[in-house]
Amino acid sequence: MENLQLNYGASNSQRATMAVLASYFALFGCYVAVLQLIAKSYNILFFGALILFVLALFLVLKNTAWKPAPVLEIDTNKIESNLPGKKKISVEWVNVSKVNIGTSYFVFLTNGEQKQRDMDLSDLRFSDLKTAKSKIIELCEHKNIPYHND
Repeated sequence: MENLQLNYGASNSQRATMAVLASYFALFGCYVAVLQLIAKSYNILFFGALILFVLALFLVLKNTAWKPAPVLEIDTNKIESNLPGKKKISVEWVNVSKVNIGTSYFVFLTNGEQKQRDMDLSDLRFSDLKTAKSKIIELCEHKNIPYHND
């Protein structure tokens, strides 16, 4: 079974391009700031170069080290939703006893249908929502978990 990961961030090529451009700006800002330090000229150009360096360094880190988490991750062990502005929800398939599938939400009944975990995926694109539904149905059939559409 293949895992499903939905990322709504920038693609890898866009991230690499932004990292290269930002590193160029960081080097340029550092170069101008060092020249101003050597000349002992602390004018607007020096402070502008420092600000450019700090902002460019922030952009390099944002595009390399600080990658956003996947919006939705479905594998054979768990399903995890991390939509912006909503609570992070994680459900392990071992605990699921039944799944109710709605138009843009899932209700996982866990622990012998005693607990209920709601996962609202209305912020996803329609094509991604269809893919997530088909993946959940596929996993329910594979794990013999009953499901039905609401």
